[in-house]
Amino acid sequence: MIVQNLYHANLKIDAEGSVSLESAWELALEEPASGLEQLQAEARGWAGGIGEPFRIPAADGSYEFSETVLVTGIELKPVSLAVCRVIFSGAEFAAGGGEAPALAAAGSVVDVYETDGAHRRTMRFRASASVSPELIPQPGRPLEWEGGAFICESCRSSNSGFSVELEVTAREATLAELGLPQAGTDGDGFETKRAVWFVAASEHDAFLADHPVGGAAAWAGEKFTLVSADSKLVGKIGFEVVLLARKVETRCIAKVRSEKFAGLSRSGAIQREIVWKVRWRVAAEELSAFYGQTGLCPADWTEEEECIITDISPKRLSEMEYELDIEAQHPGNPGLFGRYSAEDRTNLSTRVDVSVDMAEFHVSAEMAGFQKLPDGRFRPILNWNSGSGCPFSADGRLAENMIESTLRCLVITESVYRSGDAARQIADLAAWAAVRVSTAAVAGASGSFLRIGQTCRETFSNSGKLYTRISRSYQKAPGDLQWNPNYWSSH
Repeated sequence: MIVQNLYHANLKIDAEGSVSLESAWELALEEPASGLEQLQAEARGWAGGIGEPFRIPAADGSYEFSETVLVTGIELKPVSLAVCRVIFSGAEFAAGGGEAPALAAAGSVVDVYETDGAHRRTMRFRASASVSPELIPQPGRPLEWEGGAFICESCRSSNSGFSVELEVTAREATLAELGLPQAGTDGDGFETKRAVWFVAASEHDAFLADHPVGGAAAWAGEKFTLVSADSKLVGKIGFEVVLLARKVETRCIAKVRSEKFAGLSRSGAIQREIVWKVRWRVAAEELSAFYGQTGLCPADWTEEEECIITDISPKRLSEMEYELDIEAQHPGNPGLFGRYSAEDRTNLSTRVDVSVDMAEFHVSAEMAGFQKLPDGRFRPILNWNSGSGCPFSADGRLAENMIESTLRCLVITESVYRSGDAARQIADLAAWAAVRVSTAAVAGASGSFLRIGQTCRETFSNSGKLYTRISRSYQKAPGDLQWNPNYWSSH
């Protein structure tokens, strides 16, 4: 059987002025009972009988028996066939035995109704000098008086040596703050405020709705957010609600550097992977300051200044604050740049990607207007026409030093993105291929360009829109030469 205390030492005063304690326990059977009779029999066996010592919760979750308070009432409330609630009432009796209570009314109750609607109740009690402190009403604490919810405002006492005279005044309440908010700090060093309220059962749901966890806690001060609202039963009259608020600030709350062996280089040097992981608590209005930081160096939270932020993962804690997990890696980590060089797919509709390479162009004797003789010499070709036989624009044959030469040419590849699939681009691809030579600038470079190839493939933008990537390569004529359009129209 599993035993759990629900509440303890709820103070009760009945219509005759008798003062008693009330506590509630919940019993959970290991196996559900076959019926309510079996469940109640199990609970009754654990609860014991009237006149036995009152159970007091212990710090380890168990219970102890009081030496002075005795059980005066037991109530069983089945919750299910496996769970039963046991409610004890208890009182202390005068020394020497008998049924005279150690704390009893010594006068009539006086009810006063103020003009503002407040209801106050006063009564005098007489107690033995050794009465248990738990039976004496404490200012600021709730108590159940004739079934109603009251907050003790004062408890004046006078001691004659053999007995104590008490005058208790309490105010009827459905909502009352029990003491002033208490300031403190949490485990991360943030300022906290803790407040305790008594809330009548009828007002409990509305009170929690007015104090949502994650919302602003104006009662605690500016920029405080409510992090918890824990309710504990106060007998049958209501709840004791503990509100805990925390100051919202932007601050680093954890920083961890890890290092692990990553292998050996080709030269035998040890390779290590160094990773920093930090956690920030960030006010919602300052979250944007952390945008766009990946790929940059952390400002002040790593020993290695050249580290690179590789990941920022925000988690919304409430409407007022976020928690960010940030990772930074040392640029020397093996495979770092290979792992994070994913293809960029942003701004495809306006983007132009450019790559540059070099190529060699071989000028044969025939292209220069010459033919090679068996003895290795060259002689001009009769009736040779540079307009159709030379790849470069020329008024006649090329210089003899151009014969069988190899010229280096710049090759520029431009990639553009067109909306839609590849089938929609066929007309554009064909029109470009129909022209071999152009003099328009390519990627900012001017000159005579030979169109040497184009490819296309479909891709998607980061937002999921379909594009066709068209890559076109242009070979720039070497030096001050110009490509001959007539020659290249047939080659």
